Amino acid sequence: MIVRLINTSATFITSFNENYNLEQSFTNIIGGPISRNGHIDFTSAILNRKATADESLPKRIDFSHSSDDAPPMHVNDAWIGGGHGQPCCINVLSHGHKKTLKDLGAVYRDDEGSKFTLIEIMNEDYLKFVSDNIGESVVKYAFKLEIVGKLTYVSDGDDTSTINIEQQKPRTYLLSALKYRNRKVVTYTNGVSKTLYDSGCECDYAEMWESYDIINPATVAPALTKERPEGGYKHQPPLCDFGEPMISLDQKFIIQPDGSIIVDFKVKKLMDVCIDWCMGVMYQEKLDVYGGGIHRYLSKLKPFTTPEGTFDFTEPYPLRGGAYPNEIRPNREYWKYPDSPFDRVVDYFRDTNGEDKLCFTCGFLPVHDGLPSLRKNIMDEIALIYKSRKFYPFFASGNHADSFHGVAYKKFFEPNNRSSVYAIPYDGKKYIYFDLFKENTLTYKTEKSVFPFEVEEGVNYQIKDGVITVSGSKGFATFIEE
Repeated sequence: MIVRLINTSATFITSFNENYNLEQSFTNIIGGPISRNGHIDFTSAILNRKATADESLPKRIDFSHSSDDAPPMHVNDAWIGGGHGQPCCINVLSHGHKKTLKDLGAVYRDDEGSKFTLIEIMNEDYLKFVSDNIGESVVKYAFKLEIVGKLTYVSDGDDTSTINIEQQKPRTYLLSALKYRNRKVVTYTNGVSKTLYDSGCECDYAEMWESYDIINPATVAPALTKERPEGGYKHQPPLCDFGEPMISLDQKFIIQPDGSIIVDFKVKKLMDVCIDWCMGVMYQEKLDVYGGGIHRYLSKLKPFTTPEGTFDFTEPYPLRGGAYPNEIRPNREYWKYPDSPFDRVVDYFRDTNGEDKLCFTCGFLPVHDGLPSLRKNIMDEIALIYKSRKFYPFFASGNHADSFHGVAYKKFFEPNNRSSVYAIPYDGKKYIYFDLFKENTLTYKTEKSVFPFEVEEGVNYQIKDGVITVSGSKGFATFIEE
């Protein structure tokens, strides 16, 4: 593997097949502006032709570009974390407002008596405010999203003049919502670790470490006001430096030699807030580079009906060119197996002849709280299936747990037409997945002892002389090699 670290971006280069290398890139490895969350985020994946490959092949195939692959959590009815902040702020247009950095943390009252705190001087005409918490408590917070009339000065500022509201834009993000504790790139060669700060290197595998706290938005403005220095602030401080953490996230992105991206994540509540949904992983729709469309398969999901039609994702379904759900979160009613919730999605890239050319998969390994016997207890809805074709799987939903530990994965791999088999290495084991959509026989050569984990009815398998053979017309089978 080759790792290249330039400025705030990292690229990991692994061999994909005899003709191409896979290059996967991420940004915000070292940080970002204080007005954004600055989270580690996937940006692109390409196939670059090897120097020894047939020169008649395309030199470069770009099949994935992204600006938002980092999953937030849904807390108290709003997405927060990843690329999101609490949508509780109001941007105010007031030409020539005369407010300066000395006024950050100042408290104002509108004509209805509601209080608002000035949290950002956006420029000479725009200001950003957030209301006092009007929710039941600090953990069941809520905010007023409209300023009525003008804003009259109350306390803790330098300029005491009234603010006239010319325009207001509600539901803007309170950012940064994340307080970082750790973020770095670590490479491993012959068992020796090395923290990578710049340039690049060759290694056996690599990791990106990311740890942050999500700050309770109801505690930010009061802290900004309370900690206002004598004479006021001299610069715009990061808002994540104020307030109290409510959720901690610790995760490692493990980039394997075969190009698999493993996301080992731990979530813990630090306050008794309501986590409606925790994804752990998500991804944007990929590019239809082969011209035959991308077809999506979802495991262990019954057919369902929405106003847009009836959908069966247990066979690859085209993302474009036909009906698609506008928005649905399938609950337990749509679980095909009550004791084994949905665990993966596979996208099949097809050419104009209808042949599968490339696959991408994303899912959760059956480890830690991801074991079906445990995960079924922290889940209701399995995913958000949305009109954007972005995919939002849920590791946990329904506010059933105060902490959980999961392992997600993403992987590009080569298909077997109308069927697929791939393996995900993690912690000395391999998790091997077979999916069939027509009569077929698939094989996978193993290196260690192997046993079946889940085999759907109607799928046959044999393990002999270090080879797994799976056959059938439709269904899945999962094996573990250890």
